[in-house]
Amino acid sequence: MTETEWTGEPPKTPGPRRRIWRWVGFLALIGLLVTIVMAFHNPPMRLMPVPAAFRQSGNALFEANPTLRRDNRIELFYATNRLALGPRNDRTHAITPGRDLLLGVTTIRIGDEGTAWDRVYEWSFGEDGERRPQLILERMAELASLPGDEEVPPAGPVLDPSMRAWLGLVDEALSRSLDPDIIIYVHGANSTVERAAGQAAQLRHFTGQNAVVLLFAWPTAENFLVYPRDIDTAFGAAPQFARLVELLATHTRVRRIDVLSYSAGGTVASDGLARVAALSRQRGYDPRLGQVHHSAPDADLRGFVGDLRDYAGLPDRVTVGLNMEDSALRLSEVLNRGSRAGRPDLKELSPGDIRFLQQANRELGLEIVRVRPGDLKGVGARSHGFWYMDPWAASDVLIQLMFGLGAKDRGLAPGPGTSGLSYWVFPPDYEARLPEVLARASALVAEPAAIEKGERLPDAVGVEGHQAVGDVDDDMVGHAGKPGGGD
Repeated sequence: MTETEWTGEPPKTPGPRRRIWRWVGFLALIGLLVTIVMAFHNPPMRLMPVPAAFRQSGNALFEANPTLRRDNRIELFYATNRLALGPRNDRTHAITPGRDLLLGVTTIRIGDEGTAWDRVYEWSFGEDGERRPQLILERMAELASLPGDEEVPPAGPVLDPSMRAWLGLVDEALSRSLDPDIIIYVHGANSTVERAAGQAAQLRHFTGQNAVVLLFAWPTAENFLVYPRDIDTAFGAAPQFARLVELLATHTRVRRIDVLSYSAGGTVASDGLARVAALSRQRGYDPRLGQVHHSAPDADLRGFVGDLRDYAGLPDRVTVGLNMEDSALRLSEVLNRGSRAGRPDLKELSPGDIRFLQQANRELGLEIVRVRPGDLKGVGARSHGFWYMDPWAASDVLIQLMFGLGAKDRGLAPGPGTSGLSYWVFPPDYEARLPEVLARASALVAEPAAIEKGERLPDAVGVEGHQAVGDVDDDMVGHAGKPGGGD
């Protein structure tokens, strides 16, 4: 029996207040659905806007590489502590951590299958004005592993054949490189392996394939709703990052190991570098750290400064790129109940921490680059991914990593300091300064000390046709004549 039949009264119409609450509930439901969809959404990685320095010098960088790979594929080294699945010559990686440090080579494709180099060249300079092409992960070929219960062996002992082969490929790439350093890229939270590899591939491509790049792919949940879990796994990945640096420093001929961390990758790299410092003192090895650049680091500010105390002075330079309007780090501050290194609140620091930062700023190679929304034209005011989304910011990162120049020599201008700290900004005439910056960089490369051999980079670390370890009984194909020869 209906209410009308029971009472004999006509049905009541909802009042204004009830209708308002119904709309509020409806909008909240829509908002929840959108949040869930966005939490699981990882947009495809595309070729980033052309860095300003590359637009001016990219043709020369390509021409300087006689073994330039003239097709639409980019190959990188990789290391990961993700749990691996599938055959070793075509791995997929879970979102959960594994015990071992897995090492290999990954292939990323620019655009569709069969896209010609001429088309890639046009995209590289942004001359067509079309939407940027996707970067597609084609293959993850695992070639070696360092078991989780083993320490990195010191220089000298004979290594496992598969490990010697992988290290030999690294040495071969370095021996022919315009830049005899290696860049380790550490991605952020909520990132698939495909997206992380696409970001790392930008470093390789926009140096004219003249930089040796290694992706450190740590486990992320690939879901923003469980972001706190990513922060936990970031700390868990730091020891593996430290093992990777020790392996490269003690068993390859690398001149310097450069590090670019992004977002929550700053937690991995910050804690990892502190561990590198402790291990290098304990075991007496030189970690060979060069340029360290933390872009929009999503790391606890006090922990970040504490780590910096441990490793400051080991790298040639430590740069922190920050945007005080960063919307992602605003949210992270709420979730983590503390300011982040990429959007610091210096009032959280002790007087001793402030004094240390001032000293590091003056004497230990710490530089702060502030991305101010009014200075950059390629990103929004609250940008978090400015290092690869803005042509000026990307240009600055690439120049630092490839040539090791300080902020002044990279064309930046001093900004007004706070709390006794100096920082750098992008001046309005930044692009007009680039010809002089690039001339200075070219002079450095021409010095005999900068290049030990007259060779250039080979066809990346080409492993097409190579067999992944475990697939055949034969030794690796195409490794260096004296693999693993850092001794």
